[in-house]
Amino acid sequence: RATVRDPTNAKKVKHLLDLPKAATHLTLWKADLADEGSFDEAIKGCTGVFHVATPM
Repeated sequence: RATVRDPTNAKKVKHLLDLPKAATHLTLWKADLADEGSFDEAIKGCTGVFHVATPM
């Protein structure tokens, strides 16, 4: 799983979708740090989360 602000923005997510096995092993979820609760469904059931971005 990966969260992005706009999973429909092909230009910004192409590099993720081009990863090996992405077609069968990667799902993109819409989430934004500015929207409280927007990560809830994306991380539901996860045992660990890597947060590697921050708002600028």
